[in-house]
Amino acid sequence: MTLPDILTKAIDCLLIDNFDSFTWNLYQQLCLLGADVTVIRNDAIPASDLSQLNIRYLVISPGPGHPSTDSGISRDAIRYFMGKVPIFGVCMGLECIVDVFGGTIGYAGEIKHGKLSPIRHDGRGCFKDVPQSIMSTRYHSLSATLGTLPTELMVTCATEESGVIMGVRHREFLIEGVQYHPESILSEGGNALMGNFLKLRGGKWCENPGSLVLDVSLPPFPYEALKGRLEGSTETLEAIKSKTPTILEKIYAQRIKDVEQAKSTPGTTPGDIDTLLSLSLAPSLLPLVPRLKAKKPALMAEIKRASPSKGNIALNANAAQQVLTYALSGASVISVLTEPTWFRGSILDMRLARQAIDHLPNRPAILRKDFILDEYQIAEARLHGADTVLLIVAMLPIERLRQLYAYSLSLGMEPLVEVNNAREMGTALELGAKVIGVNNRNLHDFQVDMGTTSRLVDMVHSHDVVLCALSGISSPDDVRQYASQGVSAVLVGEALMRAKDTKTFIHELLDWPLPEQPAHTGATAATLVKICGIRTVEEANAAAQSGADMLGLMFVPKSKRFISLETAQEISSSIRSVRSAVPSTGQTTGPDGSSTGIGILNDTWFSTHARRLSDTLITHRPLLVGVFQNQPLSDILAAVTSVQLDLVQLHGAEPLEWSKYIPVPVIRAFHVSPNAAGSGVREIARPGLHQFVLLDSQRASDGLSGGSGNVVDWDLAREVVEAGEPGAGTNGEAVVNGESGVASSGKQRMPILLAGGLTPENVREAVDKVRPWAVDVSGGVESEDGKSKDLSKVDAFISAVKQGAGVGLAA
Repeated sequence: MTLPDILTKAIDCLLIDNFDSFTWNLYQQLCLLGADVTVIRNDAIPASDLSQLNIRYLVISPGPGHPSTDSGISRDAIRYFMGKVPIFGVCMGLECIVDVFGGTIGYAGEIKHGKLSPIRHDGRGCFKDVPQSIMSTRYHSLSATLGTLPTELMVTCATEESGVIMGVRHREFLIEGVQYHPESILSEGGNALMGNFLKLRGGKWCENPGSLVLDVSLPPFPYEALKGRLEGSTETLEAIKSKTPTILEKIYAQRIKDVEQAKSTPGTTPGDIDTLLSLSLAPSLLPLVPRLKAKKPALMAEIKRASPSKGNIALNANAAQQVLTYALSGASVISVLTEPTWFRGSILDMRLARQAIDHLPNRPAILRKDFILDEYQIAEARLHGADTVLLIVAMLPIERLRQLYAYSLSLGMEPLVEVNNAREMGTALELGAKVIGVNNRNLHDFQVDMGTTSRLVDMVHSHDVVLCALSGISSPDDVRQYASQGVSAVLVGEALMRAKDTKTFIHELLDWPLPEQPAHTGATAATLVKICGIRTVEEANAAAQSGADMLGLMFVPKSKRFISLETAQEISSSIRSVRSAVPSTGQTTGPDGSSTGIGILNDTWFSTHARRLSDTLITHRPLLVGVFQNQPLSDILAAVTSVQLDLVQLHGAEPLEWSKYIPVPVIRAFHVSPNAAGSGVREIARPGLHQFVLLDSQRASDGLSGGSGNVVDWDLAREVVEAGEPGAGTNGEAVVNGESGVASSGKQRMPILLAGGLTPENVREAVDKVRPWAVDVSGGVESEDGKSKDLSKVDAFISAVKQGAGVGLAA
């Protein structure tokens, strides 16, 4: 292999990066001390190329995991350069040194992250002239164990409080390392320590008498500092015996560093997060417990791209798209993994997931599933839209668990507390947790035992607890068994991420019948008709008698169909007095799917509002629509109030956000250009603002629409209808995990109002071709002089539309 150019020259100090953010703090420290530092990742070159390097110093950086599996060429570099150049290791670097010479890295007996400990050292080598009892910043759960330390290595320092080994040194070669982080701003004596290292020359201590390492007149390291680690109780010996770190310990150690990195990044510091929360920038909360109790069993659907046990699952999954699919399929809670290294998630995934479902009337709760160890992560979760967070009993000391639980409650979030055995269940119950999840997967070895939940069910029967089964659930039999035992919710991740048809899989898994996609209900089975430009009470009543569903009242001053507020009030009063009072035929099966017995389901934004309006028309027809174009919001609000409008139509270039401030549903007009293909329909399916969309032909004079008499491009309108809404798939296909698959419930169209050049003669053709939810006409049903409605044309237009009942929203 040819070396990169940067490695072919003489290198002052080579820093091997074990994929750790602290590497750059170490780099800065060395540079400020005068070193010319070259950094390479631990997989940048093969070990066979080390012999081509010409270096003066070698530094091995911190890093996640275990030296035997996660350090790349670090150990090979130590082996090759020992005796040739000074070598220094930090944290993982020390562990690599111990591993190279045959020692064992094991559990330190305590987990420290961002904590300070005073250390006692021998005053030699890199510790020469460094004061005693300096404070060291610790980020580790592993350390060297004295019982397996090879004779070539000596202990140089340990914590005063617990005797954990904090430093080792080779007795002959210039090799030294520390377990703590001397590059941290909180570590005392760090610059002196690294400055001493950069003063070393050659490869052996005998070449550096000034280091005092071989000075026999000095007292040896005070091994009594480690006595408690060797002669403690049986429990102490068990705690410090050599062992390989578990997966949970590895993840925990890495998340410590991830959190510290986030906390130190400008813009995302704890102070920044607190300020953003104080500005009420966090999305609104949804209570977790009622959401889980609304169905039994409730589904907690998970976004999981990868895992330590299964590797890559669905790397191309789009979190927002997947979450919307889950929500529209009946999930009560959506769990978003935000751990980046092993699960390939991010806090951005969670934020976008929340945004994707915020417009739904009965959205699922959002769970931040991560390895929560700091209040910072909980505040971060709240800011980015979480309704709840996961707290893992196995990972947290009891007092720390209490602190994090209390902090989550202080932000309004009831946590999901995860347990794996009876002892942890006891801890969760003592904590007062309202939602407890039994993880069938042991996080230390990631083995799954589906009986774990069943064994712990009886412990919660006398408590007001929502019990959830987590992990390994993949079949209806699993769900039925847990439900029969009293389990209230199941969390499903991998099986959902691998499902080819997510919605069908969910309904089969939970024994839910697939709800039909109903067309418009009852008397509104045909495409709806809006007669616009009504000028008089007589026209309004005649149109209503002919079967119009909506009447448009024009408040645009420049329009020839403009009417005053007084006239509009007269029309409103008359229409309200003659509205149909047909009694309801009974409970309908609306988009909530309540008749299925599985509780309230969601539907896509525009379809939901289209069906609601259609149901309203069963007993309240016609509805009054006020039409405005680039008028002040205050004028619109005044008209809504004085005329008692049922809807508002914005037919200009008004800000989209105005829909939030208008107290009735809003129809938004999109101005379709006859000359530019696809022009005028950008983001037409954007949910969460206006409730309805209308396509009208653009005027050449001002780029707006209305009154031109030009026919909209029906092919384009058909494409808009067939494309559907976000969450309904593309061209009738459901999008699953970033790929398209066959939709489970048929094609669902985008409901639109079609306007522009419609007449009694062409409207039937338009309806058959475009299949709109509603049609809108004004000039096409007017008298020859254009001063009034031709009531015969109005009647003919409505008859032409209604003769083809059953268009609906689904094929």
